[in-house]
This record gives sequence, structure tokens and C-alpha cells, in this order.
Amino acid sequence: MLSKRVKVDTMNLEKGMYVALLDRPWLETPFLFQGFEIREESEIGLLRKFCNHVYVDLKRSALPEKRIMEARSVAGQSRDPFAGPTKARVNGYKRITLRMRLLRTLSRMDPTGRLAEKVNGARHYENKVTTQQEAPKAAHAYGIAVDTMSEVIQDLREGGGIQVDKIKDAVSPMIDSVLRNQDAMAWLVTLRRRDEYAYNHSIATSVWALVLGRHLGFDRNGLRTLAMGGILLEIGKVAIPESITNKEGALTDEEAEIMQAHVHYGERLAKKTPGISEEVLEMIRSHHERHDGSGYPNGIAGSEIPVYGRIAGLVDCYDAMISHRPWAKAKSSYDAVRELNLLAGTEFQRELIEQFVQALGMFPTGTIVELNTGEVGIVIEQNRIRRLRPKIMLVLDKHHQPLGTSKIIDLKSLPSDENNRRARWIVKGHEAGAFGLDPEDYFH
Repeated sequence: MLSKRVKVDTMNLEKGMYVALLDRPWLETPFLFQGFEIREESEIGLLRKFCNHVYVDLKRSALPEKRIMEARSVAGQSRDPFAGPTKARVNGYKRITLRMRLLRTLSRMDPTGRLAEKVNGARHYENKVTTQQEAPKAAHAYGIAVDTMSEVIQDLREGGGIQVDKIKDAVSPMIDSVLRNQDAMAWLVTLRRRDEYAYNHSIATSVWALVLGRHLGFDRNGLRTLAMGGILLEIGKVAIPESITNKEGALTDEEAEIMQAHVHYGERLAKKTPGISEEVLEMIRSHHERHDGSGYPNGIAGSEIPVYGRIAGLVDCYDAMISHRPWAKAKSSYDAVRELNLLAGTEFQRELIEQFVQALGMFPTGTIVELNTGEVGIVIEQNRIRRLRPKIMLVLDKHHQPLGTSKIIDLKSLPSDENNRRARWIVKGHEAGAFGLDPEDYFH
């Protein structure tokens, strides 16, 4: 069924309308995802604050079409974006003044992100240090998390509860590291050998949630929720027999049913633990639900899945793809990103995947890449503007022979015109171990 959209002034918005399009890019607003049904007065307030008008989808709205058309035709309530002090507020919300428009323009040129936060409440983070400078601190934070999760899981296996305070202390250095430079931690969790999948998967999932949350502009409290939820997603697997969790090959229908029960076990453990928020419970409860309703345990779909649950499902899936498991080989980060793109609109919300891929880059940090010159390197830092032009550490020459000393190049500063002899661009991403390289050897 084709959608039918009508332009509605934000002063005329009502609950039940489905907002399909704004009068500005979605990323210039606090709304995480493109397209939603208005259910709260606060959402109407935010729309009035950031937009003059929106486009409402008649077919997807809960409100009757006639009512929406009447709202569209109401005259005399359009906002004047250049209104003076006497018209500065309507229903308690600021109009978009010339000053605000100017601040928004300036905020896009502010690398600190402070102006953007002041103007629209959405944070924009920039790396404060280089990947190489952050690497030792990222490794230290990772080590703390591994030791903590080893203790937490062992205690649970012995009948204890979730040690929330210990986990909070463990995720705090991870948050600090990702805020200083997300590439260092992303590189680290991509390259670390997964000798103990349970520990490392929980930590890596927490990091991917942080990377996405940072990209979306979550504040520290939101990032802490994502980190806590990510690290506890699969905590219920402590109640599943290791003969099933470590089984090589496909599970039987009965074993699959037992495995799926880890969601209920995890939620039950978390519910009886003081200090775990409802958002974290949402992440545990719905990280195996899918956008098209094909997931479990409840088979919910689309907007029925909480936002935190959608994030949890995506980052959990991505890390599983790039991890060695008893029943599956690890994919390269590049191949995993390509596969996620194929799942957009089916298993996962398209807009969420787009944001995650933007956060990771088409060639995620830690990916082994080959250039048009034949040289081979490792992606060490993303270019947030030109996603295909990251910073690379070259380790092999054009004949695929080791360089005496690794060399760092920034593709964004080099020409991409094939007629220029200095031009360099990525032609292919490779799986971990390609050319006999162990990228972990270069993480220092």
C-alpha cells in the first residue's frame, strides 16, 4: 500500500499522527529514528521546538484521515520563525528564532559539540586524542572488564546474584575511553582473541552499544545504560548447560528451545537485582526480537520493540558475526557490515543500521584493507565525514612484503582521482589473518 503524506504545521499536531518526514534532517533533531507515531505531548513539544512543519502519513496514523486533513487546513496558527519577544513562546515551547537558526549554523562548525548541545540538546562528540594515544588506556579498561565479568559469571554459577556495583565500576573506564576516542576500543575488541566467548562477547557488545550511543549523542547516563545492558545481555546463559552453549554444529529443536530460554533467565536474574534500570531490562528482554517479528521470545516487531532493545539486538548480532564460536567461523568486520546492510528493513530497522554503519565506518577500525596500489594496511581511525577515507597503518608494500617500519597515511588528505599518481583508495576489505597478518601485533 502506497503511503500518502500531507504537510501539517507543527502547531496543529495531535497524538495518533504518524510523522514520516521533517522539514529538516532527522540528525539535526533529538529524534533517534526516522518515522514515528506521536504518543506523548512531550513529542509534540519537541517537534514544535525544532520544526515549522512535518509530513504526516495518513495510512500509518492511528488518527482518522479526516481529522488529519482538518488539522492541515486550520489557518492562522502557523509560526513566524522570526517572531519577536511577544511571540517567543506558544504552549511553553520556544519558537525557532533567527538567533537559533544562526546558532544552529555555527554549531555545525563547532568541533567540540558544545554549541550543538546548547542549541538542540543533541551532543556531538569528537575524538580528544589519537587512537595510538588512547590504545594503552583502552587495553587497561578492557582488562578491568574481563576480570570483573570473570568474577561475576563465576559468582552466578555458584548461586550468587549479579554484582551491580562491580559492573558499574567496570564499565566506567570503558565509557571514558570511548568518549576520548572510540576507535581505540573498537579496534581492541575487534582484534582480541576470543578464547572465552562468554566474557569477551559481553564486553564487546557493551563497547559496540557505546560506540553507537556516542554517535547518536547519548549523554553519560544514557551511555551507562547501554554499557550495562550490553554487558548483561546474555547473562542468562549461566543457567544453560555448557553442552548446549559450547556445542559444535547445529542445535536440535529441543536444544534451541533450551538455549532461547536464556532470555527469561537473564531477565529474571536482573529483575531481582536492585540497581538495574528498566531500560537495561528492556535490552535483556528484547535483544533477540527482530524488526520483522521473526525473533524471540515474544515475536514482537517494529515499534513494539523498545529503542534500547533494538540497539541491543543489533550490536549483539554484529559482535556474534565477527566472533569465533564453536558452531561458526568469524566474519571480517567488513563482511559483517555488508551483511548487516542486507538485513536492513527485515531483521533490523533500516535507520538504525544506517546509524550503526556510520558509527563503525564501511571499513571498521581494525579491518585489514588493500589499496589500489597493492599496499596492505589496517584501519586505525575513522573519517566521520568521508566514510571510505579512513586513517590507515600500512604494513605491507605493493608486493605484499612487510615494510621495515609501519607507516600511517590519512586517505582523506590524499587524492582519490585515478589519474593522479599519488591517488590511493581502498579496493577491498580482508578477513582477519589475511596475508598472515595478526592486527593485534600492531595494537600498542
